Amino acid sequence: MDPELQDILKDFPPGPLSEYRNNASFNWKDMCLLIQGKDALVLKHKIWSTLEKDPVFAHCATKPTLKENRLLTLQRAQKLAEYNFMPAKNLLQKPEMLDSVVMAIGQLDWSSIVKLQLLYNFVISALYGMGTERHFKEIQRLMRREIGACFCLTEIGHGTNTKAMRTTAKFDVKTQEFVFHTPDFQAAKCWAGNLGETATHAVVFATLYTPDGENHGLHAFFIQIRDTQTFENLPGVSIGDMGEKLGLNGVDNGVMLFDQFRVPRAALLNRTGDVSESGLYVSPFKDKKKRLGASLGTLSAGRVGIASMATANLIKAITVGIRYSAVRRQFGPEDSNVELPVLEYQLQQWRLFPYLGAAYVLINFTRTFRKDFIEMQMAMMNKEDPDRLASVGAEVHAISSFAKPLSSWLAQQGVQECREACGGHGYLAVSGLGSVREDNDANCTYEGDNNVLLQQSANWLLNLWSLVQRRQSVAPYTPLGSAIYLDSAESILKSKCKLDTSQQWFEPQALLDAYQFAVCHLLRSTANRMQQLMDQKMDAFTAKNQAQAYHYRPLSIAYGETLFLMRMMRLLNDPNIPEQLRAVLKSLTALFGATNLMKHLSALTQGGYFQSNTSAALQTAIEQLCEKLKPDAIALIDAVAPSDFALNSALGHSDGQVYRHLEEHMASSMKTRPDWWQQVLLPPKKTSHL
Repeated sequence: MDPELQDILKDFPPGPLSEYRNNASFNWKDMCLLIQGKDALVLKHKIWSTLEKDPVFAHCATKPTLKENRLLTLQRAQKLAEYNFMPAKNLLQKPEMLDSVVMAIGQLDWSSIVKLQLLYNFVISALYGMGTERHFKEIQRLMRREIGACFCLTEIGHGTNTKAMRTTAKFDVKTQEFVFHTPDFQAAKCWAGNLGETATHAVVFATLYTPDGENHGLHAFFIQIRDTQTFENLPGVSIGDMGEKLGLNGVDNGVMLFDQFRVPRAALLNRTGDVSESGLYVSPFKDKKKRLGASLGTLSAGRVGIASMATANLIKAITVGIRYSAVRRQFGPEDSNVELPVLEYQLQQWRLFPYLGAAYVLINFTRTFRKDFIEMQMAMMNKEDPDRLASVGAEVHAISSFAKPLSSWLAQQGVQECREACGGHGYLAVSGLGSVREDNDANCTYEGDNNVLLQQSANWLLNLWSLVQRRQSVAPYTPLGSAIYLDSAESILKSKCKLDTSQQWFEPQALLDAYQFAVCHLLRSTANRMQQLMDQKMDAFTAKNQAQAYHYRPLSIAYGETLFLMRMMRLLNDPNIPEQLRAVLKSLTALFGATNLMKHLSALTQGGYFQSNTSAALQTAIEQLCEKLKPDAIALIDAVAPSDFALNSALGHSDGQVYRHLEEHMASSMKTRPDWWQQVLLPPKKTSHL
């Protein structure tokens, strides 16, 4: 083994998990290197080992108050900035490594890395994407951490519908200033991370008005909101804190209102539109929708990042769920005094193993999609073929619009299943599952409501379907190949499933064939449903809303899961993968695909692809795949699990000593009485002698 990895991939000590580890069909270290890569392993190890030695990152013995949590998070964010685990030079050479940094720190403490990213990196990216050379000075100040910022788009009354946002910025020619105003509380900016207590500056989206009274739509501005010396709100700015949340409480989300607040003309981020000194509005975009899309499009990296964050959360949860299940023993055969680990039971496998498969599928998908996104950014910087760039951008938007919902939902469902699969002990805070669940919950909402985002993917697919109907190739419009199979839609829709045994469903290609049929059928039925509603004289807005539940939504989900499988097939077909690893990855992929394909039985049956007995064979395949993966489950976990320090779970520790860790946790309370013990028992009542 590479000497650099010997201290990272150490053998586990003998213990309760040894039997499963010894029965694995592959070497977990080889899988770890294949799935994560040497560079990521080395970087994560450096991060975890460094932070474990730093007292600022020591685990809290008791739950901190909101105030304590906020201060600790700030201190941790400042320390992370000092450590600078990914210097700019390294980031330019290996931009994909940023995901490894975020995931490694996030699996330890999401609040600290979220706070750091929002204070500096996210806003710097926004200024680069939406600003011009006149904003470079502010970028430099952010890089030197002389100021800290937040990002203010959402308002109390509107989030998803950006067109209805009501904060205004009116240009005053006499003073060369924009006058910001919040008409009422519903128009207040809210949910901005760092706004509540930390940020001195903000990227604020407001509706721009020129002196002639014309509304030019939503624009972004970079403005100062607090005095950098006193930290007091600037006159005309009111800022409040939104209070305690379900999770991520180290991040101070705030609310902000403006009262005729004036900012310089140069505050406008003017890459997509500007106002001259005379008050004339100029923009390279004639269409307001395209101009706003170009501005918000620079922020789509957030959805790519959230998919990685959700993946990190799912890995953490499934590590706890499966390791605990391998140690926890309950019941056994009547003729034996030996209880079985609950991992031996089919129902426990059926509940957990599909999420183990999902973790691997998402690791592979997020890594490859991050690569696609980086290549798109590089092509934009190099000003390559604009037509191809437009197609790539549209496809990336469609992919990110399902990637964020599907990954965050898989993580949320997986965390909850692991919590329940760990029984009562899973409800303890020391299981580590509660904090993962609450922190991941936010991924289902911010950067776009999940159900609304899925509509974007469906809209893109319906545009491609119009080409299919005209017998034109979709290839130029899907350069990443995510929907290239639509060129064969006619033959796909004529095909029938000929599989009649469960073993045939062990092949991922068979599942991919079924998925591609489901997408084509759902796409055709969605287009037909829209046409039916329009023929009933229904307007497009109402028709689209009437076609969501059983058309748009399942279409986008099926398209997303199909791409997950396509990306895994690319990995499985790599000739350099050792056969032992390929075999278990193939089974994991098949289990993930088969389990999720069950959600699309209606489309497969109505479309005529499945016969009456096909689903029974598919169900049997799921049961058999669970049994097949059982000996490898712990090794598969070991290959992707975070360090014990980052995992911070009494139930999921790599040594498997669940009961010892629980005893150590509870021992400190065994010889103490509560401070309020005298209030427990009421004093005896005095008896009257009258």
